[in-house]
Amino acid sequence: MKTIEGFVTNHNGLTSRLSVELVEQANKFTSNITIHVLDEQADLKSIMNVMALVVPYGEVFTIIIDGEDEEEAAKKFASFLQELKLVK
Repeated sequence: MKTIEGFVTNHNGLTSRLSVELVEQANKFTSNITIHVLDEQADLKSIMNVMALVVPYGEVFTIIIDGEDEEEAAKKFASFLQELKLVK
């Protein structure tokens, strides 16, 4: 199991555009990938689940990756979050 932390830097919170990009990235892997924020969690492969989360500006979120390609997925997500400017 791999864990990656992100930080919402957009003043509008985790927007629908950012959510779609995260879901698209998650769907490239076979591992189970979930996003955890505050006391909620969602399957990061489901846009409906992610859109149901309210992730405000300045909030830290955690992505948990568990499965056969978790190493590769964790590396890709770490660089992807940097690209999206979702890290401190």
